[in-house]
Amino acid sequence: MSLKCAIELSIADIIHCHGRAITLSELVLALDIQPTKNDCSIQAHALSLSSWFKGTELTLWGTVHGIKFWEFLNQNPGINQRFNEAMASDSEIMTSFVVKAECKQIFEGLGSLVDVGGGNGSFSRIISEAFPGIKCTVLDLPHVVANLPETDNLKYIAGDMFQFVPPADAFLFKLVFHGLGDEDGLKILKKRREAIASNGERGKVIIIDIAINAREEEHD
Repeated sequence: MSLKCAIELSIADIIHCHGRAITLSELVLALDIQPTKNDCSIQAHALSLSSWFKGTELTLWGTVHGIKFWEFLNQNPGINQRFNEAMASDSEIMTSFVVKAECKQIFEGLGSLVDVGGGNGSFSRIISEAFPGIKCTVLDLPHVVANLPETDNLKYIAGDMFQFVPPADAFLFKLVFHGLGDEDGLKILKKRREAIASNGERGKVIIIDIAINAREEEHD
């Protein structure tokens, strides 16, 4: 993706035509991009890329901003609200496919479900409406679930998934693991496996996430 972007912006041609060493500031000015995007953030990300490769941060975000993405959202309510609205919009599209069409049988027979890291509960709300017999609980950070309206079979719990997850027949992780390291992901899954062991066939861990087949050139 980075190489494709560099080619489309003709960065190599710009450097060649410059005739000598070029600074980031000069390169940014020479690029044919919108003035509103011509700011120091481009330089900051470029300068941080090498630091990210050499450092221990899992994401470039952490290297550039000095804090994790979720901590940044916690400190910026406006951006956090827009992020949750985007996730809710994604849930509306995905739920019609997962819950109402292809995977309806996964939820049949469940008595309770915890939506771990479920944001404002858009996904769980649709599940609770499609399956009134399932008591849904959304677990997310305090600033995410504060003052959200509840129903008879949809509740919210403020907490940290690494510290506590309430018991249930099934645990849903929608777009959670792709943002975690392998160690953290395994830690969460092992605890959930222990939690569902006593529920027999009703016990489930449901994962909806991004998977890429490296052998395919086109990825759906």
